Amino acid sequence: MNSPSITLAAVRALQNNGIAVRANDGSAVGGRRSVTVHVGSSARTYTVETRPRMGPGVAAAIDVPPGPPLLVIAPVIGDESAGVLRARGIDFADTTGNVRLAWDGVLVDVRGRRPPRGTPARRPAAAARAFTRSGAQVIFALLAWDDAVTLPLRELARVGGVSLGTAQIVVDDLLRGGLLVSGPDGRAVARGGELLSRWTEAYVVSLASKLSLASYTVPDARWWDGADLAEDDVQIGGDLAAGFVDATGRSSTTLYAERLPAALVVRHRMQRDDANGTVHVRRRFWRPEERAGGDDAHLVSAPLVPAPVVAAPLVPAPLVYADLIASGDPDRRAHADLLRARDPCLAQLDGT
Repeated sequence: MNSPSITLAAVRALQNNGIAVRANDGSAVGGRRSVTVHVGSSARTYTVETRPRMGPGVAAAIDVPPGPPLLVIAPVIGDESAGVLRARGIDFADTTGNVRLAWDGVLVDVRGRRPPRGTPARRPAAAARAFTRSGAQVIFALLAWDDAVTLPLRELARVGGVSLGTAQIVVDDLLRGGLLVSGPDGRAVARGGELLSRWTEAYVVSLASKLSLASYTVPDARWWDGADLAEDDVQIGGDLAAGFVDATGRSSTTLYAERLPAALVVRHRMQRDDANGTVHVRRRFWRPEERAGGDDAHLVSAPLVPAPVVAAPLVPAPLVYADLIASGDPDRRAHADLLRARDPCLAQLDGT
Protein backbone atom coordinates (compact mmCIF):
# COMPACT_ATOMS: atom_id res chain seq x y z
CA MET A 1 0.00 0.00 0.00
CA ASN A 2 1.57 3.30 -1.07
CA SER A 3 1.37 6.59 0.81
CA PRO A 4 -1.57 8.12 -1.12
CA SER A 5 -3.69 5.00 -0.65
CA ILE A 6 -2.83 4.85 3.08
CA THR A 7 -3.85 8.49 3.42
CA LEU A 8 -7.09 7.94 1.50
CA ALA A 9 -8.03 4.92 3.61
CA ALA A 10 -7.33 6.88 6.81
CA VAL A 11 -9.42 9.80 5.57
CA ARG A 12 -12.32 7.42 4.91
CA ALA A 13 -11.96 6.05 8.45
CA LEU A 14 -12.06 9.60 9.82
CA GLN A 15 -15.16 10.35 7.78
CA ASN A 16 -16.80 7.24 9.22
CA ASN A 17 -16.28 8.85 12.64
CA GLY A 18 -18.02 12.03 11.46
CA ILE A 19 -14.78 13.96 10.91
CA ALA A 20 -14.40 15.93 7.69
CA VAL A 21 -10.99 16.31 6.03
CA ARG A 22 -10.15 18.79 3.28
CA ALA A 23 -6.90 18.73 1.32
CA ASN A 24 -5.24 22.13 0.98
CA ASP A 25 -3.61 23.49 -2.14
CA GLY A 26 0.16 23.66 -2.25
CA SER A 27 2.50 21.93 0.17
CA ALA A 28 3.28 22.38 3.82
CA VAL A 29 6.67 22.65 5.48
CA GLY A 30 9.25 20.25 4.04
CA GLY A 31 7.06 19.24 1.09
CA ARG A 32 4.48 17.44 3.27
CA ARG A 33 0.81 17.52 2.34
CA SER A 34 -1.48 19.88 4.22
CA VAL A 35 -5.05 19.11 5.29
CA THR A 36 -7.69 20.84 7.36
CA VAL A 37 -9.65 18.63 9.74
CA HIS A 38 -13.16 19.69 10.79
CA VAL A 39 -14.77 18.42 13.99
CA GLY A 40 -18.18 20.00 14.35
CA SER A 41 -17.74 23.76 13.98
CA SER A 42 -14.05 23.66 14.89
CA ALA A 43 -11.17 23.11 12.47
CA ARG A 44 -7.42 22.64 12.54
CA THR A 45 -4.82 22.59 9.77
CA TYR A 46 -2.19 19.85 9.87
CA THR A 47 0.85 18.78 7.95
CA VAL A 48 0.53 15.08 7.10
CA GLU A 49 3.23 12.49 7.78
CA THR A 50 2.43 9.05 6.35
CA ARG A 51 4.23 5.88 7.44
CA PRO A 52 3.74 2.42 5.87
CA ARG A 53 4.25 0.81 9.28
CA MET A 54 4.20 2.10 12.82
CA GLY A 55 5.91 0.68 15.88
CA PRO A 56 6.84 2.44 19.13
CA GLY A 57 10.35 3.14 17.84
CA VAL A 58 9.06 4.79 14.69
CA ALA A 59 6.52 6.74 16.74
CA ALA A 60 9.38 8.04 18.87
CA ALA A 61 11.62 8.75 15.86
CA ILE A 62 9.21 10.95 13.90
CA ASP A 63 10.40 14.53 13.89
CA VAL A 64 7.91 17.33 14.43
CA PRO A 65 8.54 20.08 11.85
CA PRO A 66 8.04 23.79 12.52
CA GLY A 67 4.75 25.29 11.40
CA PRO A 68 1.33 23.62 11.53
CA PRO A 69 0.93 20.63 13.87
CA LEU A 70 1.59 17.12 12.61
CA LEU A 71 -1.02 14.48 11.76
CA VAL A 72 0.59 11.04 11.53
CA ILE A 73 -1.17 8.46 9.34
CA ALA A 74 -0.39 4.74 9.09
CA PRO A 75 -2.26 1.55 8.14
CA VAL A 76 -2.43 0.40 11.79
CA ILE A 77 -1.34 2.31 14.91
CA GLY A 78 -1.38 -0.13 17.81
CA ASP A 79 -1.94 0.73 21.44
CA GLU A 80 1.75 0.97 22.34
CA SER A 81 2.61 3.18 19.37
CA ALA A 82 -0.47 5.30 20.01
CA GLY A 83 0.68 5.77 23.59
CA VAL A 84 4.04 7.10 22.41
CA LEU A 85 2.36 9.53 20.01
CA ARG A 86 -0.08 10.73 22.70
CA ALA A 87 2.79 11.29 25.13
CA ARG A 88 4.54 13.40 22.49
CA GLY A 89 1.38 15.40 21.77
CA ILE A 90 1.18 14.17 18.17
CA ASP A 91 -2.25 13.61 16.62
CA PHE A 92 -2.80 10.54 14.45
CA ALA A 93 -5.24 8.41 12.48
CA ASP A 94 -5.06 4.95 10.96
CA THR A 95 -7.05 3.04 8.37
CA THR A 96 -8.91 0.95 10.98
CA GLY A 97 -10.46 3.96 12.74
CA ASN A 98 -8.05 4.59 15.61
CA VAL A 99 -7.68 8.35 15.92
CA ARG A 100 -6.51 11.02 18.31
CA LEU A 101 -7.23 14.69 17.64
CA ALA A 102 -6.76 17.25 20.37
CA TRP A 103 -6.91 21.03 20.26
CA ASP A 104 -8.73 23.79 22.13
CA GLY A 105 -12.22 22.55 22.91
CA VAL A 106 -11.80 19.36 20.84
CA LEU A 107 -10.82 15.85 21.87
CA VAL A 108 -11.41 12.81 19.68
CA ASP A 109 -9.76 9.66 21.03
CA VAL A 110 -10.78 6.35 19.48
CA ARG A 111 -8.62 3.37 20.39
CA GLY A 112 -8.53 -0.40 20.33
CA ARG A 113 -9.71 -0.93 16.75
CA ARG A 114 -7.94 -3.64 14.80
CA PRO A 115 -8.00 -4.83 11.19
CA PRO A 116 -10.61 -7.49 10.41
CA ARG A 117 -9.43 -11.01 11.13
CA GLY A 118 -7.70 -12.49 8.11
CA THR A 119 -6.64 -9.15 6.65
CA PRO A 120 -3.34 -9.82 4.86
CA ALA A 121 -0.34 -7.88 6.12
CA ARG A 122 0.59 -5.16 3.69
CA ARG A 123 4.18 -4.94 2.65
CA PRO A 124 5.56 -1.41 2.92
CA ALA A 125 6.66 0.30 -0.23
CA ALA A 126 10.33 -0.18 -0.98
CA ALA A 127 12.45 2.31 0.87
CA ALA A 128 14.99 4.47 -0.90
CA ARG A 129 18.08 2.34 -1.31
CA ALA A 130 20.13 4.67 0.87
CA PHE A 131 17.88 3.99 3.85
CA THR A 132 17.89 0.19 3.83
CA ARG A 133 19.69 -1.78 6.55
CA SER A 134 23.08 -1.83 4.81
CA GLY A 135 22.59 1.73 3.59
CA ALA A 136 22.08 2.85 7.19
CA GLN A 137 25.55 1.50 8.02
CA VAL A 138 27.13 3.74 5.37
CA ILE A 139 25.14 6.80 6.44
CA PHE A 140 26.17 6.21 10.04
CA ALA A 141 29.81 6.61 9.04
CA LEU A 142 29.01 9.85 7.20
CA LEU A 143 27.24 11.22 10.29
CA ALA A 144 29.71 10.01 12.90
CA TRP A 145 33.04 11.19 11.47
CA ASP A 146 33.77 14.47 9.72
CA ASP A 147 36.39 12.93 7.46
CA ALA A 148 34.24 9.96 6.31
CA VAL A 149 32.38 12.02 3.72
CA THR A 150 35.64 12.67 1.85
CA LEU A 151 36.91 9.09 1.96
CA PRO A 152 37.29 7.13 -1.28
CA LEU A 153 34.32 4.81 -1.76
CA ARG A 154 36.37 1.71 -1.00
CA GLU A 155 37.46 3.17 2.35
CA LEU A 156 33.92 4.32 3.14
CA ALA A 157 32.65 0.80 2.43
CA ARG A 158 35.19 -0.69 4.86
CA VAL A 159 34.30 1.76 7.63
CA GLY A 160 30.59 1.06 7.16
CA GLY A 161 31.10 -2.70 6.97
CA VAL A 162 29.40 -3.03 3.56
CA SER A 163 30.35 -3.88 0.00
CA LEU A 164 31.82 -1.35 -2.38
CA GLY A 165 28.68 -1.60 -4.53
CA THR A 166 26.43 -0.73 -1.57
CA ALA A 167 28.56 2.29 -0.69
CA GLN A 168 28.35 3.49 -4.29
CA ILE A 169 24.55 3.12 -4.36
CA VAL A 170 24.13 4.98 -1.07
CA VAL A 171 26.37 7.89 -2.06
CA ASP A 172 24.67 8.20 -5.46
CA ASP A 173 21.20 8.20 -3.84
CA LEU A 174 22.21 10.83 -1.30
CA LEU A 175 23.73 13.02 -4.01
CA ARG A 176 20.55 12.76 -6.11
CA GLY A 177 18.46 13.60 -3.06
CA GLY A 178 20.54 16.66 -2.21
CA LEU A 179 21.59 15.29 1.18
CA LEU A 180 25.18 15.18 -0.07
CA VAL A 181 26.76 17.61 -2.49
CA SER A 182 29.84 17.21 -4.61
CA GLY A 183 32.19 20.08 -5.45
CA PRO A 184 35.82 20.88 -6.25
CA ASP A 185 36.85 19.87 -2.72
CA GLY A 186 34.95 16.59 -2.80
CA ARG A 187 31.73 15.48 -1.15
CA ALA A 188 30.06 17.27 1.77
CA VAL A 189 26.93 16.77 3.87
CA ALA A 190 24.36 19.32 2.71
CA ARG A 191 21.37 18.85 5.03
CA GLY A 192 22.82 17.17 8.08
CA GLY A 193 19.80 17.56 10.34
CA GLU A 194 17.47 15.97 7.81
CA LEU A 195 19.99 13.21 7.14
CA LEU A 196 20.30 12.48 10.87
CA SER A 197 16.52 12.29 11.27
CA ARG A 198 16.02 10.03 8.26
CA TRP A 199 18.94 7.83 9.26
CA THR A 200 17.57 7.50 12.80
CA GLU A 201 14.25 6.23 11.49
CA ALA A 202 16.02 3.82 9.12
CA TYR A 203 18.12 2.60 12.04
CA VAL A 204 15.01 2.04 14.16
CA VAL A 205 13.09 0.24 11.41
CA SER A 206 15.80 -1.74 9.62
CA LEU A 207 19.00 -2.09 11.62
CA ALA A 208 18.59 -1.90 15.41
CA SER A 209 16.70 -5.18 15.79
CA LYS A 210 19.43 -7.07 13.90
CA LEU A 211 22.25 -6.08 16.26
CA SER A 212 21.35 -7.80 19.53
CA LEU A 213 23.87 -10.37 20.76
CA ALA A 214 22.64 -10.89 24.33
CA SER A 215 21.20 -9.16 27.40
CA TYR A 216 22.20 -9.68 31.03
CA THR A 217 21.19 -8.90 34.57
CA VAL A 218 23.99 -7.88 36.93
CA PRO A 219 23.99 -7.83 40.76
CA ASP A 220 25.49 -4.34 41.02
CA ALA A 221 23.47 -1.76 39.08
CA ARG A 222 26.54 0.51 38.98
CA TRP A 223 28.94 -2.24 37.98
CA TRP A 224 30.46 0.12 35.43
CA ASP A 225 31.42 2.77 38.03
CA GLY A 226 35.21 2.98 37.90
CA ALA A 227 35.49 -0.09 35.67
CA ASP A 228 38.15 -0.13 32.96
CA LEU A 229 36.35 -1.60 29.97
CA ALA A 230 38.86 -0.63 27.30
CA GLU A 231 40.61 -4.00 27.56
CA ASP A 232 37.34 -5.75 26.70
CA ASP A 233 37.11 -4.01 23.30
CA VAL A 234 33.65 -2.63 23.98
CA GLN A 235 32.16 0.80 23.45
CA ILE A 236 29.46 2.38 25.61
CA GLY A 237 26.15 3.56 24.19
CA GLY A 238 22.53 3.92 25.26
CA ASP A 239 21.40 5.38 28.57
CA LEU A 240 24.84 5.47 30.16
CA ALA A 241 26.48 7.31 27.27
CA ALA A 242 23.63 9.83 27.21
CA GLY A 243 23.54 10.36 30.96
CA PHE A 244 19.90 9.27 31.10
CA VAL A 245 18.52 8.01 34.42
CA ASP A 246 15.19 6.20 34.19
CA ALA A 247 12.87 7.34 36.98
CA THR A 248 11.55 3.76 37.29
CA GLY A 249 15.03 2.45 38.03
CA ARG A 250 15.32 0.64 34.70
CA SER A 251 18.22 2.58 33.27
CA SER A 252 20.20 0.33 30.98
CA THR A 253 23.71 -0.03 29.67
CA THR A 254 24.35 -0.76 26.01
CA LEU A 255 27.70 -2.21 24.95
CA TYR A 256 28.83 -2.44 21.34
CA ALA A 257 31.36 -5.15 20.55
CA GLU A 258 32.54 -7.42 17.77
CA ARG A 259 31.50 -10.44 19.84
CA LEU A 260 30.21 -11.27 23.31
CA PRO A 261 32.76 -9.98 25.89
CA ALA A 262 33.05 -13.23 27.85
CA ALA A 263 35.68 -11.98 30.32
CA LEU A 264 33.58 -8.92 31.15
CA VAL A 265 30.50 -11.07 31.73
CA VAL A 266 32.38 -13.36 34.13
CA ARG A 267 34.16 -10.51 35.94
CA HIS A 268 30.90 -8.76 36.84
CA ARG A 269 28.86 -11.95 37.42
CA MET A 270 26.36 -11.15 34.71
CA GLN A 271 23.51 -13.58 34.11
CA ARG A 272 21.98 -14.06 30.67
CA ASP A 273 18.44 -12.66 30.59
CA ASP A 274 17.31 -11.62 27.13
CA ALA A 275 13.81 -10.76 28.36
CA ASN A 276 14.57 -8.52 31.35
CA GLY A 277 18.26 -7.76 31.26
CA THR A 278 19.56 -4.22 31.70
CA VAL A 279 22.98 -4.76 30.10
CA HIS A 280 22.52 -5.12 26.36
CA VAL A 281 25.37 -6.27 24.13
CA ARG A 282 24.99 -5.35 20.47
CA ARG A 283 27.08 -6.09 17.44
CA ARG A 284 29.37 -3.25 16.41
CA PHE A 285 28.41 -2.82 12.77
CA TRP A 286 31.13 -0.36 11.77
CA ARG A 287 34.89 -0.79 11.52
CA PRO A 288 36.53 1.80 13.77
CA GLU A 289 40.02 0.46 13.14
CA GLU A 290 39.57 1.09 9.41
CA ARG A 291 38.64 4.75 9.78
CA ALA A 292 41.18 7.19 8.40
CA GLY A 293 42.39 9.31 11.29
CA GLY A 294 42.52 6.52 13.85
CA ASP A 295 40.88 6.49 17.26
CA ASP A 296 37.15 7.02 17.73
CA ALA A 297 37.22 8.48 21.21
CA HIS A 298 38.12 12.08 20.46
CA LEU A 299 35.35 12.27 17.90
CA VAL A 300 32.67 11.40 20.43
CA SER A 301 31.30 14.27 22.43
CA ALA A 302 28.74 13.41 25.09
CA PRO A 303 28.46 16.28 27.56
CA LEU A 304 25.54 14.65 29.36
CA VAL A 305 27.58 11.64 30.52
CA PRO A 306 27.33 11.24 34.30
CA ALA A 307 30.42 11.24 36.52
CA PRO A 308 32.43 9.17 36.97
CA VAL A 309 33.15 8.59 33.31
CA VAL A 310 33.59 4.95 32.41
CA ALA A 311 37.07 4.03 31.22
CA ALA A 312 35.90 2.93 27.79
CA PRO A 313 35.27 4.79 24.54
CA LEU A 314 31.73 5.93 23.82
CA VAL A 315 30.01 5.16 20.55
CA PRO A 316 29.59 8.18 18.26
CA ALA A 317 26.89 10.62 19.30
CA PRO A 318 24.45 9.84 16.42
CA LEU A 319 24.20 6.26 17.68
CA VAL A 320 23.67 7.36 21.30
CA TYR A 321 20.83 9.55 20.02
CA ALA A 322 19.32 6.80 17.85
CA ASP A 323 19.38 4.19 20.61
CA LEU A 324 17.43 6.48 22.93
CA ILE A 325 14.81 6.94 20.23
CA ALA A 326 14.75 3.26 19.27
CA SER A 327 13.59 2.45 22.82
CA GLY A 328 10.18 3.93 21.97
CA ASP A 329 10.10 5.51 25.45
CA PRO A 330 8.80 9.12 25.53
CA ASP A 331 11.14 10.11 28.38
CA ARG A 332 14.14 8.82 26.46
CA ARG A 333 12.86 10.65 23.38
CA ALA A 334 12.81 13.88 25.36
CA HIS A 335 16.34 13.21 26.58
CA ALA A 336 17.41 12.46 23.01
CA ASP A 337 16.09 15.87 21.96
CA LEU A 338 18.12 17.45 24.76
CA LEU A 339 21.22 15.55 23.66
CA ARG A 340 20.67 16.65 20.06
CA ALA A 341 20.53 20.29 21.13
CA ARG A 342 23.59 20.13 23.41
CA ASP A 343 25.99 17.71 21.79
CA PRO A 344 28.44 19.55 19.49
CA CYS A 345 28.47 16.74 16.87
CA LEU A 346 24.67 16.61 16.60
CA ALA A 347 24.27 20.38 16.76
CA GLN A 348 26.79 20.73 13.94
CA LEU A 349 24.77 18.32 11.80
CA ASP A 350 21.62 20.32 12.47
CA GLY A 351 23.44 23.47 11.47
CA THR A 352 24.42 22.30 7.99
